[in-house]
Amino acid sequence: MSAEDERSRGKCPLTPQEIGLMLRALGFSNDTYLYVASGEIYGGEETLQPLRDLFPNYYTKEMLAGNDLKLFLPFSSRLAAIDFIVCDGSDVFVTNNNGNMAKVLAGRRYASIF
Repeated sequence: MSAEDERSRGKCPLTPQEIGLMLRALGFSNDTYLYVASGEIYGGEETLQPLRDLFPNYYTKEMLAGNDLKLFLPFSSRLAAIDFIVCDGSDVFVTNNNGNMAKVLAGRRYASIF
């Protein structure tokens, strides 16, 4: 099934614009810093512009690490570990998928309040 078919059935993650609108509805202002932990974004770079317009303080590991990231590029699990560390240390964590990293982070963050 194509991504468009899955999305029409409500099975795909939210688009970056939908995430931005949800964050705004929850009260986050445009000076909020966003770290997007992701591989390939649904819809590509073009779909990210509305999120960047809503939250100009938008960052990824590629933007923050620059050339230092080259050592990690051949290792997807190490790239995921970078995202995990940043998300684990964040004030707020929002996921738009039901992947393993999101589940582990949710469990870890929940357990840390007890």
